[in-house]
Amino acid sequence: MTAHADSRINLYNIKHMIESVIFDMDGLLLSTEPIYFKCYQKAAAAHGQNFTFELFKTCVGMSTADSTKLIEHHFGGQLNAKDLYRLACENFESYVREGGEILFRPGAKEAVEFFHRRGFKLAVASSNIRRWVEGLLRRKEVWDYFRVVVTSEDVSRPKPDPEIYLTAARLLGTDTPQCLAFEDSVAGATAAISAHIRTCVVPQIKQPDTFVREHAFRVYKSLEDIYPDMDELLG
Repeated sequence: MTAHADSRINLYNIKHMIESVIFDMDGLLLSTEPIYFKCYQKAAAAHGQNFTFELFKTCVGMSTADSTKLIEHHFGGQLNAKDLYRLACENFESYVREGGEILFRPGAKEAVEFFHRRGFKLAVASSNIRRWVEGLLRRKEVWDYFRVVVTSEDVSRPKPDPEIYLTAARLLGTDTPQCLAFEDSVAGATAAISAHIRTCVVPQIKQPDTFVREHAFRVYKSLEDIYPDMDELLG
């Protein structure tokens, strides 16, 4: 092999190495999904209705428009989805204000710190509202690790559309093939995969569907499990 050919291979490898890591927040970094379920359950109970875990599980990762249709169909018009959302949000904010516990998912903080220490550019791509995203990340003392935070308020099309991941990559100044994404939901993983980002899935509430399983780079039980694969994840 000539020195010139060897140089071209090295440049190719360098060009395609991972530079940036993008994390979802709810259900991936923070174990908020069980809390949200209780808030919705309490909100529905206030209207004399039962919000089941199966219904919540179906809604996880859906756009607001799609989950609104599903909820209103499920309750047959006996419960207005906007009223449910409003009361569930009030319940969650009361929970946070009163010092309710919000835990990291296993290995989540350590993963953020691992990539930050090694000089990767980090971002959050969350379907939540900015006020909650910033508030929760600051409360858990990881806000300062992220160069970019993109929320539902920064895009016009929610996950599973890739817009939120394309926006995060653009703001990081990184081409999508040089990004690594961590997601928990089907919609989030579909968004990252559709943005041509190397995607790892760490499910919490809902297991990956066929599309995600076929196209995800890896599926893990926990962020604690990523380190043996680090050369492949970043190569």
